[in-house]
Amino acid sequence: MSTPTTVGPVTVRDVLFDGRQVDPVSAIEDSLHRQGAVPALVGGAGRLTGAGGRAVEHEVAAVLDRLLALDLLDLAAGGWARHSALRAAARRTRDAPGSEEVVTMARHRISSSHRPGVELLVDGVPVGVLELALEVSFEVEALVAVVRRARLMSARTARCTVAGSLAAHGHVLAERRLHYDLPGAVRLRHGVRLLRS
Repeated sequence: MSTPTTVGPVTVRDVLFDGRQVDPVSAIEDSLHRQGAVPALVGGAGRLTGAGGRAVEHEVAAVLDRLLALDLLDLAAGGWARHSALRAAARRTRDAPGSEEVVTMARHRISSSHRPGVELLVDGVPVGVLELALEVSFEVEALVAVVRRARLMSARTARCTVAGSLAAHGHVLAERRLHYDLPGAVRLRHGVRLLRS
């Protein structure tokens, strides 16, 4: 029997950019520049000088980078919180203090979509909204979950594949797919709440 490992936050940024010798803001900025998404939105290069356009691309990239701080566990937990078996175990452990349940889930997929927008202003005048799309999906081979006090306290899975993509105005800025082999059980610090009330 293995000892559970406590894991710190792993973010969408880690999926899209971890292990690369590049700053995420710079990579997003360069991709925005290559795609021409910002000048197209503000009516062409005539509305912004070269330096002005690059400054806007940098600010948009910084906004997108903050979006990438989303915690993967929070995204996965959002999907698990809708799973009927885990919700039922959460209700039972809430109603019976001190109890614990082990729930086994077969192969499953969790998807998370985010569609924020960044409004662009030139000289204080709105010129358009840059439409963003962040997609994250999890393919979990199997999950053995421990539920206590209506919280997911630890999880054991042999393998999980996480895929992420970031797009702006229909142009893909970054995408990546990672395979995680999770040895033993992963303890979730304070647990993940499975019920809203």
